[in-house]
Amino acid sequence: MHLIKQLPKIAARVLHNTHTLRPDMKFKLELLSDAYGAAAVLDDFEVWCEAHKDNQFKYPIFEYLKVIDSRLGGAVEEKRADLKDPRVVEMVQFSYEQTGVLPKTTSIAELVLNYPLEEIKAALVEYTENLTEKEFGTASREFYENGGIGAVSIILARRRRNKDVR
Repeated sequence: MHLIKQLPKIAARVLHNTHTLRPDMKFKLELLSDAYGAAAVLDDFEVWCEAHKDNQFKYPIFEYLKVIDSRLGGAVEEKRADLKDPRVVEMVQFSYEQTGVLPKTTSIAELVLNYPLEEIKAALVEYTENLTEKEFGTASREFYENGGIGAVSIILARRRRNKDVR
């Protein structure tokens, strides 16, 4: 079974989508066939297509290739920031209450992926306790910019401090 011919047929039959693969994808598909077996890939692709009938992917095979390792290989799927996460909205609101400045939601979304909301809030409170009103604007940016390095630094310092107290 050649995946390069079979995957587009499944996409056409199930999704009514006729976008095919580029010829240079042949090697990738051979690797997938070697890793998981062509039959397993074809079966899983059909299941994936059935589950995504409502999604109008222009290139469904490429979309599937993004997730195949996590579906068949047990690879850990990357966590992605979700701007609609209620924790993000809550933290934006809390941050505005603390500083009077609205932070970038993307920065907060990245933080809440890796740290509990309560720790982020506590770090922001500690950070802003000794600031003057004039410093709040730039301080908020410093807290969240560069992947939230200011927030992360304070969170880790607070954890170390709490560990040393015990």
